[in-house]
Parts: sequence; C-alpha cells; structure tokens
Amino acid sequence: MSPARRALIVSDGKAPHVHAAVRALRATGWEVGLAVGGAPSDRASDAVAVPLPEAGADAFVEAVASVVAARGYDVVFGADDIELLALSSGRERIPCVVPHGAHADVVRAVDKLELARAAIRAGLRTPDTRPVSPAALAALTGPVVVKARLHWEPGPSQARRHAAGAYCATPAEAARHAQAMAAAGARPLLQEPIDGELMALTMVVDRDGLPVAVAQQRSPRLSLRQTSCRAHTVDAEPELAAAAGRLLADLRWFGLANLQFLRPADGAPRLIDLNGRFYGSLALAVAAGVNVPDLWARMAVGDPVPSFTSARPGVRFQALGEDLRRARAQPRGGLLRDVAGTLAYGVGAAHPHLSLSDPRPALAVLGRLAVNRAGR
Repeated sequence: MSPARRALIVSDGKAPHVHAAVRALRATGWEVGLAVGGAPSDRASDAVAVPLPEAGADAFVEAVASVVAARGYDVVFGADDIELLALSSGRERIPCVVPHGAHADVVRAVDKLELARAAIRAGLRTPDTRPVSPAALAALTGPVVVKARLHWEPGPSQARRHAAGAYCATPAEAARHAQAMAAAGARPLLQEPIDGELMALTMVVDRDGLPVAVAQQRSPRLSLRQTSCRAHTVDAEPELAAAAGRLLADLRWFGLANLQFLRPADGAPRLIDLNGRFYGSLALAVAAGVNVPDLWARMAVGDPVPSFTSARPGVRFQALGEDLRRARAQPRGGLLRDVAGTLAYGVGAAHPHLSLSDPRPALAVLGRLAVNRAGR
C-alpha cells in the first residue's frame, strides 16, 4: 500500500469503536483523520468540525466534501448508520471513495424488513418481522419488539439520530410505540422477541461478493444497552458463514458486514441486524488477526488484500466502561466482587478505548465515569 493513503472517519464524537478503527488503520500505515459533529467538548483536539447529519444532510455532505478536498483523503467512512446513509446518498459530491455498493443496495441491506426477506432467501432464520398495520396489531397475542425499518432516513425523521426500538409487553403498548415512531417520520415494524445469546459474524467481501475475511464471536455478557460488554472469538461455523455469504451476495454488498444474531435454546441463530460500518466490538476482530478497517479500506481504493483471513478463536473483548456500569446496576455476587471480576477480565482483553500507545481515549472515559459518579 502506498504510504500516502489517507482515510477520514466521520462521527458524532461519541462512538467508542472509532478509536479502534483509527488504531487499526494507523497500524498498517494509513494516515487517519477525524471529522466530528456536535459540541466542541465532544471533539478530539485533532478533529475537524462538521455539521451533524441530523441537522441537515446536505450541509453535512458539503462539509465532508470540503474536508476531503482540502486534505486529500482517499476514502471516507461513516461511524454510525446515519453517517453511512448520508455519505452514501451524497457520494457524487464527495471527491474520494465512499466504500459501499450502490446506494439502493446499501439502503436495502440496512432496511430491517428487506434484510429479513433476503436472509430467508439465503437460508438464514430470522424473527418474524412485518410492517405495522391494524391487522398485524390485532393479531398480536403477546409481547413484541417495535423497530424502525431504518434507524435514520432523510425526510421528516432526519432530525433524529437513531429511531430507538422498544420491547412492548402488550398489543396496546406496541400500538402506542408504533404510532409515536410513525409520527416522528420513521416506518415501524413488529418483530418477534427472541430470547437467546447475542453473537455476531463479521465478514469483509470484495466487489465480486466473495469473502476475504471472517470473524465469529459470542457475547455472554451484555451492557445495559444490550450491546456486547464482553465477547470472545470462536471458530466460524461453516454453514452459517456460507449462508451469510449467500445473503451478502443477494444484497450485492461490498466491504464490511457485521451480522448480529440471537441464538435461542434450539441452537439455530436468528439474524436481527446488519451493521455496514465500524461496530462496537471491532477491536476484537482486529486483535484476533482480522484487521477489518485495513482490509475494507484497501479494497475500496483498489489495493491488493490477502486471499482470505479468519479470526483466531479464544481472543477476548471488553467494553470496560459499559461493563462497570452494568456491574454497578446489576451486580453479580455483590458489587465489590463483580467490579473486581470486571477489572480482572479486562487484563489481556481487546478494548475499544484502552491502548498503551494512545491512552487519551481511555482516560477520557474514566474521567466521564468519575464525573457521573460524583454527580450522583
């Protein structure tokens, strides 16, 4: 790879996986810049300010385009769904590679209803997922999850960064939440609740739809937000990886795809989401030998990549701040014991923030925890 290659990551300044992506790219020779929206306190000292996309997608794209042109970036990544969709839709105005397939394919892949339909065609199981309608609400007999088809899309809902889903215990509660979601401009879905362990299969696929890397993980302990606060890599399941490959080919996907599953007691994983951007436990795949950001970036700009890479099993991940918050709110075996176990688990684990070569993100997290603790 040419040493002149430069990558820009655009975020709101709050996504911890950005730190892992920056470290992974810099480790392989990329020059990495950050463009961050939000309050000045949210921005790293070396980050360039841009408008938040939820404040106006056109102004956001124009600002990113100006940064790219001024600083000569080769590729630009969005840190969350909102940046991904805004950059993808405005790619003709951005003078560098936006590393995704056609915009219509991007939207189809992150649309939870279209994703479920494609998954079934590929041989993957999914929770029953259907649009909200009077008939669908009337047919409910128990709990249901109300989700938006897209977390964000231009239009009446663009002022929202993320259309949050909700577990609804009764049909009446589901109807109220769906109505509020629709009033905010999102398109609500009804999805069958699944009780199971969170797991993920991360793949990087080339422009022919062929996988160049795979990493599978289990998440036995979740944060208060139901994201991975602890996880570890396992050997990729051949049948699951093959079905995931068929799904991504059907979606005409290019680049990174982090597929989220729940595995219930019957053992058959149910696909619940596709992250087409850097994701929370990204540091785990990198630590296990799959440098996802570098592979994706190199393919995007046309540089060669290895034929295939698979993650080493047994590598551990921890989101320390999330794990400590979980221990405080839901202590297992007593608060002190849980906190001690949480800190012990972190030794030798991959972290989104912690890095001896760049301690600033970790110190910032610990500072916020201390301030929040003092405030309470």
